[in-house]
Amino acid sequence: MLDAIQTFFSAGSFIPHGHCYLWKPELVGLHIFADAVIAIAYYSIPPALFYFVRKRQDLPFGWIFLLFGTFIIACGTTHLLEIWTLWHPAYWLSGAVKAATAAVSLLTALELVPLLPKALSLPSHAQLETANQELQHEIAERKQIEAALRESEARYRAIVEDQTELIARFQLDGTLTFVNEAYCRYFGRSREEAIGASYKPLIFTEDYKKIDHTLQMMNREHPIAVSENRVVVEGQVRWTQWNNRMLFDEAGQFVEFQSVGRDVTELKQAEVALQQSQRFAQKIADTSPAVIYVTDLVKQDKIYVNHEIGEHLGYTLDEIQSMQPDFLQTVMHPDDFLQRQINIKRWDTVNDGDILSTEFRVKNCNGEWHYFQCQETLFARHQNGSPQQILGVAVDITAAKQLEALRQAEEQLQASLNEKNVLLKEIHHRVKNNLQIVYSLLRLQHRRVKDQQAADILLESQNRIKSIALIHEKLYRSDDLAKIDLSQYIPNLAISLFGSYNTSANAISLKTNVEPVSLDIDTAIPCGLIINELVSNSLKYAFPAEKTGEIVINLSVKGDRQLALTISDNGIGMPETTEYSKPDSLGLKLVHDLVQQLEGTLIMHRDRGTAFEITFAGSEA
Repeated sequence: MLDAIQTFFSAGSFIPHGHCYLWKPELVGLHIFADAVIAIAYYSIPPALFYFVRKRQDLPFGWIFLLFGTFIIACGTTHLLEIWTLWHPAYWLSGAVKAATAAVSLLTALELVPLLPKALSLPSHAQLETANQELQHEIAERKQIEAALRESEARYRAIVEDQTELIARFQLDGTLTFVNEAYCRYFGRSREEAIGASYKPLIFTEDYKKIDHTLQMMNREHPIAVSENRVVVEGQVRWTQWNNRMLFDEAGQFVEFQSVGRDVTELKQAEVALQQSQRFAQKIADTSPAVIYVTDLVKQDKIYVNHEIGEHLGYTLDEIQSMQPDFLQTVMHPDDFLQRQINIKRWDTVNDGDILSTEFRVKNCNGEWHYFQCQETLFARHQNGSPQQILGVAVDITAAKQLEALRQAEEQLQASLNEKNVLLKEIHHRVKNNLQIVYSLLRLQHRRVKDQQAADILLESQNRIKSIALIHEKLYRSDDLAKIDLSQYIPNLAISLFGSYNTSANAISLKTNVEPVSLDIDTAIPCGLIINELVSNSLKYAFPAEKTGEIVINLSVKGDRQLALTISDNGIGMPETTEYSKPDSLGLKLVHDLVQQLEGTLIMHRDRGTAFEITFAGSEA
């Protein structure tokens, strides 16, 4: 019941009748004047009737005059309500008064016909006076109510006009029907220029479709929508945000839109700057060769990790997310995870900006362990100041760890090699000493032998052992235990042979032309024995009866790592009956076997002496 009464006297969502006149002062004034004059005229008639009834107190049926008076008052009231509804759309009240007026008018008409003969039977003067007082009292009350309503409307308008936000009402085609002072100041337009014009010229052209789409999506079920668009203010483009609302009449029919807006240009600029900053930080994180992460100290899970972790561990970001909050415990080495749990307490005493270093092992998707060096700092705190999140940068140092392990292994290997080199030197030294002992024994035996043939055999054996011992001597004194430098070995061997046969340098000269070539011991020993045999033969047989001459030793490098060894003399030469391919002497047989051992070739020349050319494979230094 109370709701019905409130609805009856409420203005509801109707608009004042003055909108129909577009609030034009001359039109509104005309209607106010006409209705006011009619109302005054109507209200002036009942007193005259009452006065007449009062003078004619003897008239019967005085109620008919009251009925007339009521009818007239009702008519006057309807005109007063016409004035009232110019500002206050109390149309239910106005309609009810008109309905009551209609009823009174009909009743008066029906009662008037049979009472015409008794028209002079008017109410008494006292009755008219009483009715007039009641009428005056009612008018006074209505005036008080009307004044209160005008004051309320004035306060409402003052509130709207004092708002700093932009307020506007417009129709579906964009025609403005109301704007507040803030709207006028913002766009630099007067209210007269704005009302009746379209708002679209003020909107940034590219935002037309977005605004139209927002308005089209609004309906009775969803009458409110928030939109953002750009506007042109004094030649500058600025951002505005609007709260749009649909206004309906009592019948539920759409009337117009009402929008309350504000300038959000600075907010938009801040958002753009923030987005650019975020994109910049994201690009740094995405292009960083290190793993960047943010970890929650309480939940022990990763809030953020860049793509680089996938390059090192093989996990995708989705896989890492699905493994939360146990990701760290799953991939981190148990010992390192336990130590990390212990180290969390350190953050309670760490200041902002401090950096803590740590190292841990993480298992990749293939089960391989990677070493990471981390630098971590506080990223966020709780409201109570306790540490909440940490920012970390992790660098994969697995390669460095492996390199360190290799370096240590290399140092151990080098130490072992040095030790083996010492042992090999000692072995070569001992072999050389043992061969030297054998050489000395043969030399002692050579001195005691009276038989010349036996003495020659001992001398040959002695020289052969000397050639082998000389190789071990060179290896012992060399930094490279795997190679013999023939450019030093061959001249020393030849000089030693000259000394063994007591050859005078004035009688037989020695010429050596040896290129820098290094051979391993397995090749150098046969090569030395060949030189020993061929030089010894030249010294024994090429220069009889103190004949003078020359012995030449050449060693050169050919293509495909082939060596050419030539031993020649300009002595009397070998007999024509001697076939070097089928030798009879032990020395030449030995040379032939040694050449086969080297997988080489042997050619003998008899021009102006004797020359042996031996070609075999060797390793060039």
